Amino acid sequence: MKFTTRLVLGASALALMTALPAFAQEEADEGTRKLSTVTVTGSFIQGTPEDAALPVDVLTAGDLKLEGQPSITELIRNLGPSSGVDGQTNQFSSNGLEGTSNINLRGLGPARTLVLINGHRQTYHPYSIGEQAQLFVDTNNIPAAAIGRIEVLKDGAAALYGSDAIAGVVNFITNRDLDGFEVGGSFSSFDGSDGDYDLSAAYGLQGSNFSWVTSVGYNKRSEVLLNEKDWAVLPYAENPVGGWSALSNPGRYVPLSAGGVPLAANVNDNGCDEVGGTYATALNSCQFNFTQFDNLVEEEERYQIFSEYNRRLGNGAELHFELLYAHTDVPSWKTSPSYPPQVLTNQVLLGNHPGFQQYVADNPGAFPTGTAAALFIGRSFGYGGFPGTGGAQEGYRTSDTWRGSGSYVGDFDNGVHYDAALSYSTTEAERLTNDTYIVGLTSALRGFGVCTDPNTGFDPATGTRPYAPGYTGALTAGAGGCEYYNPFSNAIPASAVTGEPNPNYVPGLENTATLADWMTDPSLTVATTDLMVFDGVLSGQSNVQAAGGSVGWAAGVQVRRESYKVEPSPLTDLTVTPGPGGTGPYSFLAGTVPADEDQTIFAVFGELQVPLYDTLNMQFAVRYEDYGGDIGSTFDPKVAAKWDVTDNFALRGSAQTSFKGPTLNQLGGVGTTLQFISAASAFKAVDTFGNAALKPESAFSFNFGGIYEVNNFFASLDYYNFDFSDPVIVEEQSNIVNAAVAAINAGDFENPILTRITFNDPAAVPAASQISRVRTNITNGPDIQTSGVDLRLQHSWDMSNNAELSVGADGTYIIEYKVDPYFVEGLPIGGGDYVGQFNRGNFIRSMPQWKANLFANYALGEHNFRVVMRHIDSYKDERAAAARGGVGEKIDSQTTFDLFYNLQTEMIGGFELGLSVVNVTDEDPPFAAFDVNYDPYTHNPFGRTFKISLTKRFGGSGN
Repeated sequence: MKFTTRLVLGASALALMTALPAFAQEEADEGTRKLSTVTVTGSFIQGTPEDAALPVDVLTAGDLKLEGQPSITELIRNLGPSSGVDGQTNQFSSNGLEGTSNINLRGLGPARTLVLINGHRQTYHPYSIGEQAQLFVDTNNIPAAAIGRIEVLKDGAAALYGSDAIAGVVNFITNRDLDGFEVGGSFSSFDGSDGDYDLSAAYGLQGSNFSWVTSVGYNKRSEVLLNEKDWAVLPYAENPVGGWSALSNPGRYVPLSAGGVPLAANVNDNGCDEVGGTYATALNSCQFNFTQFDNLVEEEERYQIFSEYNRRLGNGAELHFELLYAHTDVPSWKTSPSYPPQVLTNQVLLGNHPGFQQYVADNPGAFPTGTAAALFIGRSFGYGGFPGTGGAQEGYRTSDTWRGSGSYVGDFDNGVHYDAALSYSTTEAERLTNDTYIVGLTSALRGFGVCTDPNTGFDPATGTRPYAPGYTGALTAGAGGCEYYNPFSNAIPASAVTGEPNPNYVPGLENTATLADWMTDPSLTVATTDLMVFDGVLSGQSNVQAAGGSVGWAAGVQVRRESYKVEPSPLTDLTVTPGPGGTGPYSFLAGTVPADEDQTIFAVFGELQVPLYDTLNMQFAVRYEDYGGDIGSTFDPKVAAKWDVTDNFALRGSAQTSFKGPTLNQLGGVGTTLQFISAASAFKAVDTFGNAALKPESAFSFNFGGIYEVNNFFASLDYYNFDFSDPVIVEEQSNIVNAAVAAINAGDFENPILTRITFNDPAAVPAASQISRVRTNITNGPDIQTSGVDLRLQHSWDMSNNAELSVGADGTYIIEYKVDPYFVEGLPIGGGDYVGQFNRGNFIRSMPQWKANLFANYALGEHNFRVVMRHIDSYKDERAAAARGGVGEKIDSQTTFDLFYNLQTEMIGGFELGLSVVNVTDEDPPFAAFDVNYDPYTHNPFGRTFKISLTKRFGGSGN
């Protein structure tokens, strides 16, 4: 069989991916008691050494201190194997996931890296990555003060851990050995920021047969406007796709006769420049820059607590309990004063509109003779800001996570080790984003704002619309509590961006805060995930003897119950409020449907460690996992080997299959993201629909390489290869739009691809400029093959003054990331080698071909000095020139330098001081044709950042 042949071939290629040396790893105090033997990530056999046939990087708490205690987001971003990482809290890089962070090994997607806490699974964050529909574990929930070490397994591990472990495993292991009380804090700041700070406290109690350690953390991030960075908001001519939209306010108008016939193609409001806008001659329209109202960093607040208790019982068994709680709050999430409407045909104002009459009086001849009405082409609020705030619209994102886990671990009399664990975790998240009512805007343009229902347009007294034929109620346009919405520039008192007064403003014509609040309401959802897992593992050393020793074994079972629930507010629930077009009541944000799904997954697995010879060790593992229903089951084997060729040189490698079933959110529901549609020269709504017919993903992967270590020198070179089938993806809107435009240009109006497009006027002949929405589906995508190499070097010298000097380097080079084409409505979509690309036109994240870090470390007594150089390769923007505004064909490489100083002293009872300067030369991120003018998935935008940290420990058995 094909599978068997591939597995044997992969297994025959012995590989070695080295464990990252634990530079300056802190050793426990001499009296510190270890309750149990370490089990390394990648094996269930107790006592497996860290230098076994496993490509595991180990990062200790001591390692993190040497580099200024970076956030988990920055730590993961700097790892060579990671690519396309979320975590910066602005809406253009997080798509509604502000306040979260994730891990993306090998660029295969955050959902395909399994995240563990103390070796056990954690529930997903309930909101998915919009353009990929991938759920992920939010690593921001883990308090940094509780972390003892992080183990990164850069290898497929489904044979041991099951679903999600396609690209690898990241295991956060907490510190159970703290003795005494420890407090710490840090403050960091960069140009434009009021500063971020972290506070932490931990208490550890160590007894003769127990330990109890509790850590708490508080993190605060300050809001930073995009306008604080001179590169973040650029003129239209320098980046037409840098947050610019042709749907503006002030906007433009199509004059209509009394019979509704257009009298001219376009009449621009001439107040664009006076309120801070930019008139684009080529497009004959005022361009609105919405990023001037957005943040580079959202205000963010986070509380975390983690507590674990361990007790050794009289029979030698150990009880372990842990509890985690984390709360994240983004309280005033900033966004555009309003979103672009997706259907414009309802935005008609009549000739008796006060703002219209004033504009015609002030600008004779602006509208042609015979104009009786006008169709407004624009958004409800723009350069004048949102009247309720004077600037940006505001929403919020919050989440609460709970985790409880307990285990009972020990040894039977025959030496067999047992480990039984039960874990439960849940996250409830809430997301609120405001939008304009479709019908409410129509009613307010006719003068019936505030006094009618904004969802239906009905007069509460009659249940009918006051501007509909046959109305018999008492409401009068613009009178008696009814208000006009005025789209003209004469309604804007001053620019919300510059603060400059508007010379065209006419007092009394402004839109009131009452009207704005009436026209706008929140799209609100509450989403919840929970996960309950039972793990049972037996392991030990068998009586079977190989030439190198006894054969180790492990066998286990796992039962997982996952649930996913979405509770939209009544206005967001399409089953309650379908809206005039079936997508909900709002002009931009589509509604969704409730969801309440669950599934139970059963698995059995086994592992053997076979020391064939003193110098050759083999690992074999298999896992059977059953999802039930249409998803079915999978059988995944793995083989790994390490061969010590000499005392200084070794080879190791592995080959395995991996599996991932679709997550519950991918099987149904609908979500909406804002994406730039080049054919319409504007950002439009892209609706993504779930798919109950999804098949599971699978992958075959192998790696091989070598390690050389002599005295204080260490080197490794490793090759990896992933062959990925049926990945669950979201269809690429850009390719769907391109295919639709080609059909329109060919006059093929019956082409099925046009069913994926909603036009401003569904009754009119389709035109590319009239695209209002795009439908994409979650589907099984094309096969992916990626390969690359990891390089690591380190050398250290013991100096005559008892100092130690170390230098090192690590880097990852991606050889290929080939993606086959797939089909939408019978048309081929995409395909090619996506490495070295921005990948904004497909479902892959940005992927520089290589990146590397160089470091030098000098330790002298209580002092440690460290310098790190980080380099990211240049890459291209693969999109057509029109899609990127004719700019940004290449995203330049970037090299930055970081400096770190640490003092660990016994003065005044002992404390630790850390000073760091990240990006010493204050390099701006390379330009990219993107909303915020850089690539947020790859580069750090903050510039030179200063940080100071202080830690003090009190008490403990050693003091």
